Amino acid sequence: MQCSVALASRDDQRRKELLANSAATKWDDLRVFLEVARQGSVHAAARRLKLDHSTVCRRIDRLESKLSLKLLDRTRKGIVVREEAQNLLKHIEEMDRRANLVDDVISRDAASAVQVVRIATMEGIASRYLARRLLVLDQIAPGVKIELLSIPQTVDLSRKEADIFLSFFNPKAQGLKSTALGEFALFLYAAKAYAQKYGMPKNSADLANHTFVGYIDELLAIHAVRWLDEVITAPKICFHSNSIIAQCSAAVSGLGIVLLPTFVAAGVTELNRILPDQISVRRDVWMSVRTEQNHLAKIKLVSKFLKHIFESDVDFLLGKTDQFPC
Repeated sequence: MQCSVALASRDDQRRKELLANSAATKWDDLRVFLEVARQGSVHAAARRLKLDHSTVCRRIDRLESKLSLKLLDRTRKGIVVREEAQNLLKHIEEMDRRANLVDDVISRDAASAVQVVRIATMEGIASRYLARRLLVLDQIAPGVKIELLSIPQTVDLSRKEADIFLSFFNPKAQGLKSTALGEFALFLYAAKAYAQKYGMPKNSADLANHTFVGYIDELLAIHAVRWLDEVITAPKICFHSNSIIAQCSAAVSGLGIVLLPTFVAAGVTELNRILPDQISVRRDVWMSVRTEQNHLAKIKLVSKFLKHIFESDVDFLLGKTDQFPC
């Protein structure tokens, strides 16, 4: 047993030495293996790397041949990394992390380069709040530009899908620095057209007799947006959408009652807040950044901007005023 362990250790060391030798193993091949491992699919990895399927397969075969090691297995759940290749994968992930650090340094040091920071978050807060507060960024960091990614799921910052992830929960993931920015409130809203047809609930018990618009349950990847469940048990839903903007529009038409964040309902004059003294839900907003990116000047500036608006707009976000911040 001790002999076999020693041999395995020597094999692992040999493969690491091969990885370190650029003449023996190309980084492009390692990056392909890493992406297939992350995606669990050759097709998905090919799309992300902008390669064709056959090229991905050929590079995996070439890497396995050079390392004398089978790296992947096909299962019903997709492609998985074999147990004997797990340590190797960790080593390649570290190489990728260091490569990303080099990219970050180049980006930071290129004085003529446009400083772009990509923020990923949910549709409502992206479209109805952040996009409307970007003028403040020009005051804090005039040389920084924002790319705003609206996405209904958790973002993997390690894959550089974004630089900053704003979420309604603390991701608590390794390699991330997460900071609480503030919180916002959600209230029930209904249109006059709905009230004229169905009347308005007089108390929380009355909600069982009304209909609502809400999310498509099986498409909810983030548990924190199941906020309607905190207001009423088994609500009668007349319209489902994965878009909170579409839910808002459906409520405006009089289709049903909707639970909206203050920033989504702001300025929608057709909607009236109902039972505000009895019904409200709150959510925290967390900002997450890759640990190794946290020192970058552009990240610090955008973080400062985000902290500033959440602190300045607290009354609006909590529904104490309906006036959108200027």
